[in-house]
Amino acid sequence: DDGRRTACISTQVGCAMNCVFCATGQMGFKRHLTSAEIFEQAARFAAQLRRKGERLSSVVLLGMGEPLANYDNVLEAIRRIHSQLGIGRRHITISTVGLAPKMKRLAEERLPITLAISLHAATDEERSALLPMNNKYPIAEVMDAARYYREM
Repeated sequence: DDGRRTACISTQVGCAMNCVFCATGQMGFKRHLTSAEIFEQAARFAAQLRRKGERLSSVVLLGMGEPLANYDNVLEAIRRIHSQLGIGRRHITISTVGLAPKMKRLAEERLPITLAISLHAATDEERSALLPMNNKYPIAEVMDAARYYREM
């Protein structure tokens, strides 16, 4: 145990991405979480850790929902997680199925947060069978957006 503690938090109730392997995707999309609801997940876990003499060291937005589909609320929550909980931006990760335009928009924010992409397959044919969003944003477009993010 290296002492690191990570909160895996959700950004939506359900998910509209409909990935075939994901139970959340199969339940459908209900609603976006507010920025306060997103922040509260990390804040509650941080408080629980403090009571045990531990510290929240990182946050991943990898729970229920597609974070970039709830862009504004996610960004506001990330800003609060950094400013109010003291989590360094480099210790905050957003995971996405590859909403390429939102990835580019995130790059333009110039926040030094980590962007993780759920590829799940190396070809568009295979990926489209698993992640329907690949039909809209194929691998090449997602990878272009990832390079753009890295270069910004």
